[in-house]
Amino acid sequence: METRPPIETAQSINLWYKCTGCQEVVFRGELERNLYTCSYCDALFPLLAEKRLEYLLDASSVTNIRTTDAAGLTAEGTISGHPTCLFIADIDVIPTEIDTSLLLTSVADALEKRIPLITIVACQPNGYKDTLAGTTYLTMQMERLMDASLPHITVLTEGEGHPLATHLPLGDLVIVEGTATSQKPVSPNLQPAPHAPEEQLLTQISTPGIGNEPDINVDCYIPREALSEMLGRFLKFFSA
Repeated sequence: METRPPIETAQSINLWYKCTGCQEVVFRGELERNLYTCSYCDALFPLLAEKRLEYLLDASSVTNIRTTDAAGLTAEGTISGHPTCLFIADIDVIPTEIDTSLLLTSVADALEKRIPLITIVACQPNGYKDTLAGTTYLTMQMERLMDASLPHITVLTEGEGHPLATHLPLGDLVIVEGTATSQKPVSPNLQPAPHAPEEQLLTQISTPGIGNEPDINVDCYIPREALSEMLGRFLKFFSA
């Protein structure tokens, strides 16, 4: 369950935050130790891109950090000892605000160094229907990863407040940060997986009445505290 995000400017002033999930007051230091998860109800506070970088990549392995005013960053490092390129769009970023050139740089770095790419982006805001400019070109460039047998993993965040939708090209593996049981109970909608339409039909979690396109399919749900470890396992599997 997602709750109100702590604001960076307020973090340097406020020591206590009220969880919008259970209404309990949580100490900032406790939130930081729990990866911004409420210790009372396990509600997730959305993380800034820098915080995600800090808890996903191995300590002292982070290199080549690039960031822009378009609320995103890219970096290289290792997860459980396995090298990867990482692109993170900051919280509450609508598709047209994502820096396409930064994402393309991540793709180019992954291709040059022959290492996997992980893209992390928040789910599309409700009612937002404009498409990220250059989506077709991005898709073409990311297909080069598949041609080079390099895995691309997509992680969707902030999935409780928004439907599971994004205009970014999806990876070979699509993960949602959270648990499937936290989603609203709806009837399964079987559709071809966009990233592997010929291979399988996956159960899609849909949100009736929202009208957001495109809805996407999810391969697995992973709790925040286990995300780094599980990404390491996936990277180990792909490297083998």
